[in-house]
Amino acid sequence: MRYSLIFVFLLFGVVEAFCDGGSNVYKFLSLPNSAQVAALGGSNVSLKNGDVNMAFQNPALLDNELNNSVAVNYVNYLSDVNYGSVAYSRNINTYNSWAIGVTYLNYGTLDGYTEEDVETGEFSAGDLCVTALYSRQLFDRIRAGMALKPIYSYIDSYSSFGLAVDVGASYVDTAHAFTMGLVLKNVGVQLTGYYDDEDSEHRERLPWELQFGLSKRLSHAPFRFSLTFVDLNRWDLDYYRSPKSASDADKDISWGDMFLRHTLVGLEFLPTKSFSLMAAYNHRRSQEYDLEDSKSLNGFSLGALLNVYKFRLGVAYAQYAAAGNTLTLSLATSLDEFKK
Repeated sequence: MRYSLIFVFLLFGVVEAFCDGGSNVYKFLSLPNSAQVAALGGSNVSLKNGDVNMAFQNPALLDNELNNSVAVNYVNYLSDVNYGSVAYSRNINTYNSWAIGVTYLNYGTLDGYTEEDVETGEFSAGDLCVTALYSRQLFDRIRAGMALKPIYSYIDSYSSFGLAVDVGASYVDTAHAFTMGLVLKNVGVQLTGYYDDEDSEHRERLPWELQFGLSKRLSHAPFRFSLTFVDLNRWDLDYYRSPKSASDADKDISWGDMFLRHTLVGLEFLPTKSFSLMAAYNHRRSQEYDLEDSKSLNGFSLGALLNVYKFRLGVAYAQYAAAGNTLTLSLATSLDEFKK
């Protein structure tokens, strides 16, 4: 217990040193990393189901059941933007585990113009993040974890380096099929900016946020519910909205509407151990991408998981109204399965 408490104090000491608020740069860190996460609304910090991808949502979900697990993910995002990730995890001993992951986002080839609208030719842009995870079992049902994330980003000839930290905790009650998760995400600094101001290098803040979630599988029915609460470090999300019309621009968002913008509701249908269907509703996405006279499934996401041989295949679809749709594909397995 002594070493467990020391570990907790070290984790939150690191967070306090980095935490400075703000939300401007490296926003790709907040994108869903797998088909299951995308299908469940874009974030989930409480679901424990043997998928190493979930550990990159909450490092405290990394445990000894994920030993020698591998995952590969691909996302066809908006405006022909593509990104992908790979992940691997391994146990140190009964109580400690580690994992490593790499995420790369490619914005494709873009056309460059000056302020006078003079074409300057094509250029490219991209983001890269390497994530190193460590987790430790503190008590019988409680685990803590930490993720260190060096970041590299470039736009044409401009580049930037950053460093972020995630700190999480999880509570797992296996007997009642109930889990909870709490994560402080993307706390860090931009070490070098893309360009210089008059007096110094221009640096921006990272999109840090606090998330809390819970997942519960019903005892006598093949369903599992997840509730995830996001952006808990700031209540007012009024700035992050796109009104349907000019008349809506001055309207205040009600308390109930604001609460729902912080809430993701996910549902899984689990008829067998090898197949499941998923659906979720993201109210904030629905409102921010909503357009006048638009009748779409904006804010909803759907997905499925299928176990084939020793692999788990995942697919997810999410709609962003006029901005487009996203398609996420995932492939995961445990290398230990091939030793049997």
